[in-house]
Amino acid sequence: NLNVLDYDYYFRATDLILEGDMAGSMLLFNDVLESGFNGHEFINGLASHFRNLLMCKDSSTVQLLEVSDNIKQKFIEQAPKCSALNLLKGLRAMNDCDVQYKSSKNQRLTVELAIMRICALHKAPDGSAIAAPQKKKVLNSAS
Repeated sequence: NLNVLDYDYYFRATDLILEGDMAGSMLLFNDVLESGFNGHEFINGLASHFRNLLMCKDSSTVQLLEVSDNIKQKFIEQAPKCSALNLLKGLRAMNDCDVQYKSSKNQRLTVELAIMRICALHKAPDGSAIAAPQKKKVLNSAS
Protein backbone atom coordinates (compact mmCIF):
# COMPACT_ATOMS: atom_id res chain seq x y z
CA ASN A 1 0.00 0.00 0.00
CA LEU A 2 2.84 2.40 0.73
CA ASN A 3 4.60 1.56 -2.55
CA VAL A 4 7.56 0.23 -0.56
CA LEU A 5 9.08 -3.17 -1.21
CA ASP A 6 8.74 -5.57 1.68
CA TYR A 7 11.91 -6.58 3.55
CA ASP A 8 11.24 -10.16 2.51
CA TYR A 9 12.12 -9.31 -1.11
CA TYR A 10 15.57 -8.23 -0.01
CA PHE A 11 16.11 -11.22 2.27
CA ARG A 12 15.09 -13.50 -0.62
CA ALA A 13 17.27 -11.58 -3.07
CA THR A 14 20.23 -11.87 -0.71
CA ASP A 15 19.67 -15.62 -0.27
CA LEU A 16 19.66 -16.04 -4.06
CA ILE A 17 22.79 -13.91 -4.38
CA LEU A 18 24.56 -15.94 -1.69
CA GLU A 19 23.76 -19.07 -3.69
CA GLY A 20 25.16 -17.39 -6.82
CA ASP A 21 21.74 -18.01 -8.40
CA MET A 22 21.70 -15.51 -11.26
CA ALA A 23 18.57 -16.96 -12.87
CA GLY A 24 16.62 -16.85 -9.61
CA SER A 25 17.85 -13.31 -8.97
CA MET A 26 16.74 -12.17 -12.44
CA LEU A 27 13.31 -13.76 -11.93
CA LEU A 28 12.92 -12.07 -8.54
CA PHE A 29 13.91 -8.72 -10.07
CA ASN A 30 11.37 -9.28 -12.86
CA ASP A 31 8.72 -9.99 -10.20
CA VAL A 32 9.61 -6.68 -8.53
CA LEU A 33 9.19 -4.83 -11.85
CA GLU A 34 5.89 -6.58 -12.56
CA SER A 35 4.69 -5.50 -9.10
CA GLY A 36 5.00 -1.88 -10.21
CA PHE A 37 8.36 -0.95 -8.70
CA ASN A 38 11.26 0.39 -10.72
CA GLY A 39 14.81 -0.84 -10.80
CA HIS A 40 16.16 2.23 -9.05
CA GLU A 41 13.96 1.60 -6.01
CA PHE A 42 15.03 -2.04 -5.95
CA ILE A 43 18.78 -1.48 -6.23
CA ASN A 44 18.72 1.27 -3.60
CA GLY A 45 16.70 -0.94 -1.27
CA LEU A 46 19.11 -3.82 -1.82
CA ALA A 47 22.02 -1.48 -1.06
CA SER A 48 20.34 -0.51 2.22
CA HIS A 49 19.87 -4.20 2.96
CA PHE A 50 23.59 -4.90 2.38
CA ARG A 51 24.47 -1.90 4.55
CA ASN A 52 22.33 -3.32 7.35
CA LEU A 53 23.99 -6.73 6.97
CA LEU A 54 27.37 -5.04 7.23
CA MET A 55 26.26 -3.26 10.41
CA CYS A 56 25.33 -6.66 11.85
CA LYS A 57 28.87 -7.97 11.36
CA ASP A 58 29.84 -6.19 14.59
CA SER A 59 27.63 -6.32 17.68
CA SER A 60 28.43 -2.68 18.50
CA THR A 61 26.92 -1.40 15.23
CA VAL A 62 23.70 -3.47 15.25
CA GLN A 63 22.12 -0.55 17.11
CA LEU A 64 22.46 1.53 13.90
CA LEU A 65 19.68 -0.47 12.23
CA GLU A 66 16.44 1.50 12.07
CA VAL A 67 14.09 -1.46 11.85
CA SER A 68 11.76 -3.37 14.16
CA ASP A 69 13.23 -5.97 16.52
CA ASN A 70 11.75 -8.76 14.39
CA ILE A 71 13.46 -7.51 11.22
CA LYS A 72 16.68 -6.79 13.14
CA GLN A 73 16.75 -10.43 14.20
CA LYS A 74 16.46 -11.53 10.56
CA PHE A 75 19.44 -9.32 9.67
CA ILE A 76 21.43 -10.78 12.57
CA GLU A 77 20.67 -14.30 11.30
CA GLN A 78 21.55 -13.54 7.66
CA ALA A 79 24.72 -11.50 8.31
CA PRO A 80 27.03 -14.43 9.22
CA LYS A 81 26.31 -15.98 5.80
CA CYS A 82 27.87 -12.93 4.09
CA SER A 83 31.52 -11.96 3.95
CA ALA A 84 32.21 -8.32 4.82
CA LEU A 85 34.41 -8.02 1.72
CA ASN A 86 31.65 -9.24 -0.61
CA LEU A 87 29.12 -6.96 1.08
CA LEU A 88 31.44 -4.01 0.44
CA LYS A 89 32.04 -5.04 -3.18
CA GLY A 90 28.30 -5.54 -3.63
CA LEU A 91 27.65 -2.07 -2.21
CA ARG A 92 30.13 -0.63 -4.67
CA ALA A 93 28.41 -2.37 -7.58
CA MET A 94 25.03 -1.05 -6.40
CA ASN A 95 26.41 2.45 -5.92
CA ASP A 96 27.81 2.38 -9.46
CA CYS A 97 24.38 1.26 -10.69
CA ASP A 98 22.69 4.07 -8.75
CA VAL A 99 24.98 6.67 -10.33
CA GLN A 100 24.48 5.29 -13.86
CA TYR A 101 20.76 4.59 -13.59
CA LYS A 102 19.24 7.94 -14.58
CA SER A 103 21.51 8.45 -17.59
CA SER A 104 21.18 4.88 -18.82
CA LYS A 105 19.19 4.23 -21.99
CA ASN A 106 18.46 0.71 -20.75
CA GLN A 107 17.80 1.09 -17.04
CA ARG A 108 16.64 -2.48 -16.58
CA LEU A 109 19.90 -3.80 -18.03
CA THR A 110 21.87 -1.45 -15.76
CA VAL A 111 20.25 -3.03 -12.69
CA GLU A 112 20.49 -6.55 -14.08
CA LEU A 113 24.23 -6.13 -14.68
CA ALA A 114 24.70 -4.98 -11.10
CA ILE A 115 22.77 -8.00 -9.82
CA MET A 116 24.82 -10.33 -12.03
CA ARG A 117 28.07 -8.79 -10.77
CA ILE A 118 26.94 -9.28 -7.18
CA CYS A 119 25.89 -12.90 -7.84
CA ALA A 120 29.29 -13.55 -9.41
CA LEU A 121 30.97 -12.33 -6.21
CA HIS A 122 29.53 -15.24 -4.32
CA LYS A 123 30.63 -17.82 -6.87
CA ALA A 124 34.26 -16.84 -6.32
CA PRO A 125 35.11 -16.75 -2.61
CA ASP A 126 37.76 -14.07 -3.09
CA GLY A 127 35.42 -11.82 -5.08
CA SER A 128 37.61 -12.13 -8.16
CA ALA A 129 34.63 -12.89 -10.39
CA ILE A 130 33.82 -9.20 -10.81
CA ALA A 131 37.36 -7.99 -11.24
CA ALA A 132 38.21 -6.52 -14.61
CA PRO A 133 39.66 -9.18 -16.90
CA GLN A 134 43.44 -9.14 -17.11
CA LYS A 135 44.97 -8.48 -20.49
CA LYS A 136 46.98 -11.46 -21.64
CA LYS A 137 50.50 -10.84 -22.79
CA VAL A 138 50.99 -11.79 -26.41
CA LEU A 139 54.05 -13.90 -26.94
CA ASN A 140 56.17 -13.06 -29.94
CA SER A 141 56.41 -16.28 -31.94
CA ALA A 142 59.55 -15.00 -33.73
CA SER A 143 61.62 -15.19 -30.54
